Amino acid sequence: MGKSRKVKTGQDFSLAGRSLTATQVSWVIIGTLVGGVSTIGTVQTAYDHGITAWIFTLGSGISCFVLGCFFAVALRREQVATVSEFLGRYFGERFRYYTSFFNSLGMFIHIIAQYLAAMAILESVFGFSQGVSMGVTIILMAVFVLSGGIAGAGAVGKIKFFMLYGIMILSAGLALYRGGGIGSIIDGLPAAGGYLDFFAPGVTPTLVDLGSMVAGVLSTQIYLQAIFSAKTVQQARNGAFLSAMVIPPIGILGVIIGLYLRANFPQLEGGSAQALPFFFKLALPPAVAAFCSAGLLLVILGTGSGLVLGVATNLCLDGLQTIQGKDKNSTHSLAAARFCALAVLISSAGFVFTGFDRAILQWSYLSMGLRGASVFVGLCAAIFMENHLGSKGLRPILYFLPIAYLALNF
Repeated sequence: MGKSRKVKTGQDFSLAGRSLTATQVSWVIIGTLVGGVSTIGTVQTAYDHGITAWIFTLGSGISCFVLGCFFAVALRREQVATVSEFLGRYFGERFRYYTSFFNSLGMFIHIIAQYLAAMAILESVFGFSQGVSMGVTIILMAVFVLSGGIAGAGAVGKIKFFMLYGIMILSAGLALYRGGGIGSIIDGLPAAGGYLDFFAPGVTPTLVDLGSMVAGVLSTQIYLQAIFSAKTVQQARNGAFLSAMVIPPIGILGVIIGLYLRANFPQLEGGSAQALPFFFKLALPPAVAAFCSAGLLLVILGTGSGLVLGVATNLCLDGLQTIQGKDKNSTHSLAAARFCALAVLISSAGFVFTGFDRAILQWSYLSMGLRGASVFVGLCAAIFMENHLGSKGLRPILYFLPIAYLALNF
């Protein structure tokens, strides 16, 4: 609650007064990037398709490295609060609002994936109905995001990191032990499934998914918000590099668990989305399984609340504040930010009830691709091609990309 008491203004809520150290920047990135997709979604996809499930966390690590190498300096120096605000300085206010909408939509889709992952845990472990699981998820996410803002996301990220690594190392170790080692697990996989082929879905789809991950992370408000919140440029870069080192191994651990389950339980009760909760109940004593499930739920909720914060920041700073004017006092700005966050929570829950039939990881790739299509090209142009921004053909392309991406995926 100490973090909550420090949040007195809208800037405290969104940027922590630009005071984060490198480790705190990393906690925010890890706390929001590593969640249900990196754990439940990775195990699910490894069970269904094999080692191609590593794409999400591998792409996350690559993108954080690229962020530190090429983007962090320019972004932090601009003293902006949203990536859309940054782009608006180069391509005009109209483009700012355009990219803010599509970037928010991409994060909104990713929030849906976190809801699905959290509900998978609650339904499996506690036997809750879909409605009760949804209600519990909304309440817990609201507590996370409305209290501490960006600083609270960093504090949750720190807890998540140690808890998540402990859970995944324990689970992967047990999978190797129960499966007789990685060699025995591989021998037990169906011969025709292509489970050891990283490009099993096809070279082009795999590279598109990986590229969507890299571009999507580099285009996402909440991850860049961590960079904007850093105390200095150097702290921003180091935070990105630290994130790049620690995220990819989590995916490898999830792949091991998924392959073990595929080799030994080819007909998984409850469907592949329940793969990781099923493993907890299978391999762990009831009390430990319950603890791991609760820890995993915390991981998922932290990611979901961070994404909600990112969308709320866009809505508040690129939307409400612009409409109302910038003469409003900071107390009102804080109230508006929290109102936007609550609205995002409730509306995303409504979409889950519509019953979209996509795997957790598929939602995430769609989300990342849309964010990349709406922001990434413009971001690269602003940072690396500043002398050519007056080209008449550039802006139509930037406006066209997110529309084209949506058309190709629906």
